[in-house]
Amino acid sequence: MGNAEKQTKQKIMEIAKEHFSRYGYAGTNLEAIGKEAGVTRGPLYYYFKNKKELYAAVIEQEKIRVVDQYKQIFEQPCSIYEKLEKDILYCSSSQSLLRQIGVGGQGEPEIPMQDYSQKVYQIKEEALKRAVDKGELRTDAKIEEMLQFLYIFVYGMTELRKTENSELVLKQRTLMQDAQMFVEIFSVRYGV
Repeated sequence: MGNAEKQTKQKIMEIAKEHFSRYGYAGTNLEAIGKEAGVTRGPLYYYFKNKKELYAAVIEQEKIRVVDQYKQIFEQPCSIYEKLEKDILYCSSSQSLLRQIGVGGQGEPEIPMQDYSQKVYQIKEEALKRAVDKGELRTDAKIEEMLQFLYIFVYGMTELRKTENSELVLKQRTLMQDAQMFVEIFSVRYGV
């Protein structure tokens, strides 16, 4: 595949990502993607034989992007608390297409997410182990428990922010304040 073809394919995938994110799988139309990308039906089907294949390619690319982002967060030369704060900010503010998988419903193709979830989990697990080894966290702290606490907090805050009355419940708290609150609680429970 030549450079121009790679660029065209990438452009199609970027536009498709926007459409899948905005309209869901069922509401996304290949013709609209092709029109926005400036390609006719023929070239579109040259790169992707159908919507399901395009969706799978977009999801795979998004998995790689998000895993790379987590690596970047957790491999920075800063404290585990700063890493966790950045993780919460990223998780809670990211409108990743990956969050929508499985919630779109009708006609959405099955996309295996186990490999992605496992990679993200391992990145966080390794960072916590390194923090224990460096003396940032207690040696008797259970990694599993810390990870559960992190996941529950992020999931809860993300879901709460989606609700109609979130501003009443959160009382105008910012995402940064929530991340700092988590780090404070986390450091009391697991810090040295």
